[in-house]
Amino acid sequence: MLFSFKEQPSPTQQKMKPQKTIKKLLKLPLILLILGIIYLNYSTYYQPTFKKSTTSTYNQDVYQQLHFLKTKLHNGAGADMQNIFPEGFVFINSLYGLTWVNLIQDLDKNSAIFKEGMTEINWAVLQVDSPLAKQIFSKELPLKYGAFYQGWSNLLLANKLKIQAETDRDPYEVQLLVQNCNQIVVALSNSATPFLESYSQNSWPADMMVAMASVSTHDKIFEAKYQESINAWITKVKQQLDPKTQLIPHSVNSSTGQTIEGARGSSQSLILNFLIDIDEAFAKKQFEIYKTQFQDSRFGLPGIREYPKGTMGGGDIDSGPVIFGIGGAASIVGQRTMGKFKNWNTYQGLRNSIEGFGAAYTTNSKKKYIFGQLPMADAFIAWSNSIEHTENQVKPTSNWRIYFHLLSFVLIVVFGFIVLKW
Repeated sequence: MLFSFKEQPSPTQQKMKPQKTIKKLLKLPLILLILGIIYLNYSTYYQPTFKKSTTSTYNQDVYQQLHFLKTKLHNGAGADMQNIFPEGFVFINSLYGLTWVNLIQDLDKNSAIFKEGMTEINWAVLQVDSPLAKQIFSKELPLKYGAFYQGWSNLLLANKLKIQAETDRDPYEVQLLVQNCNQIVVALSNSATPFLESYSQNSWPADMMVAMASVSTHDKIFEAKYQESINAWITKVKQQLDPKTQLIPHSVNSSTGQTIEGARGSSQSLILNFLIDIDEAFAKKQFEIYKTQFQDSRFGLPGIREYPKGTMGGGDIDSGPVIFGIGGAASIVGQRTMGKFKNWNTYQGLRNSIEGFGAAYTTNSKKKYIFGQLPMADAFIAWSNSIEHTENQVKPTSNWRIYFHLLSFVLIVVFGFIVLKW
């Protein structure tokens, strides 16, 4: 009889097998990390596509973002966002309508895209005017339904009228705009503070900024009947600045206007988007402080802090995620702020960083971010991107990518060496 003996592995060989398995498992995340770094570097060169519609161009990427939002909103995304955010329904529909305004405002009024845009703007106006939109706001406040609701609903209406030919404007909507502006101005004249309530005994200056932007837009479309009231309001705002930063505060006492919470990146980014259209000189001074206190960078990429330099805080419903001090909402809206003030280096850096970290992709002519799981983020990003109307509008003066590229190269070499060594 023949006997065969299988050689048994030595204790040393038995010990090496688990080690090899562990190394193989560790290689995969390192490889994925290297690919992620390469993708982020590639994203820093993103450029939106512009297409021609009859005599003018339009931002095709924004158009595709709006098509994604159109599908989501017409299938109930507004109500879904209301379940996540305190004013989610009004916010997302207002941003949707305003982004369409920005996209089509220079297009031929007989073009298919302009007509589609007006249909969607009208739909958004009806959504914001619906009982569902108003149900969480009080009619009993000094300003009916409060500063947040009146601000965004009136701003959307004003911008719709702004891009329509005079003969196409609905007389009822024109009268409604005047009525709303009158209510805002009268409520302010009876108030001891320039920041009217959004909810009972709760005031956020950013909400009031939107409301006054709607009044200012009225004066740009029609006769300048509210300029004296706007000037008086600005004078009061200057007297109620955050004492620590000399910026407009995040929240204030509804009775006195005194600061409860100082300036924050999320609200400052939003405030400056509208202040520049109300009082350009004051806005430019505030913007310089904002840049000093909130503009920052991480790993060579620009970002907007949620809290002023030298202070730290966590994220909340206003800020979104705060990572290494950089605010999600502050940076997304801050992108638009930088564009409004023609700070193109930071604008492009923020836009392209959001493109990369937001994992933007387009399918079926619909562009989405974060896998389309949070349409509110898509709405804000679309609104910020819609500031670009022409291919050569963004004019950076230096290569802001250099440090990020160098850091990425070092990391890829280190991680690549580890993978090859294993």
